[in-house]
Amino acid sequence: MRAFATSFVFPVVALAAAIAKRDAPEGPWTAGVWRMPTTDDIFFTGVAINASGGKFFINKDTSAYCPDDVENLDCSAYPGSKTVFTGGNDTLFLDVAVPGGQQVYIAADGSLSYTVPHSGALPEGAVATGWSREQSQAFGAPTILANSDQSWTICPVSEGEPRERTYQVFVGVGGEGCLNTGVRTYTSSGPDAWEYA
Repeated sequence: MRAFATSFVFPVVALAAAIAKRDAPEGPWTAGVWRMPTTDDIFFTGVAINASGGKFFINKDTSAYCPDDVENLDCSAYPGSKTVFTGGNDTLFLDVAVPGGQQVYIAADGSLSYTVPHSGALPEGAVATGWSREQSQAFGAPTILANSDQSWTICPVSEGEPRERTYQVFVGVGGEGCLNTGVRTYTSSGPDAWEYA
């Protein structure tokens, strides 16, 4: 009986070690929302999270800018077609070429936000730390983005069919009409934008 118990315990311990999480590489990477609901049919499978106007959205184009009056700056190298991140192990940034960069933070109202170019100033009540980006060591599991184990929600900011609406991304808060979701990340090239507007 002891031999049976030992032979059973070893595979369970090995399995637990195999699915232990580890920090993911710093980047660059993109992010998307994943929602596989059990009580409704509103699902998302990796819909891109895009930067626009200091906040983050799904089903809305990325808003980026590249100045055309800077000597030797080739804006064709920065199409701004996608939102690319870097970091995710305590702090999180947009992967941009602009000097000074742009930091990602959670605003006091819970909205996922980012700083303006050339400034590290954060508004009162902002949370800029506590990020983690982890992946399983086995089974090809996804790389998950989190902040201090808070929940992610997406809240509609437009009308229409639920999967086609524009949603704003929030961390740790929800509200009427908001949907719980998860966030996965994907290896990317970058920077894709000089700066996000």
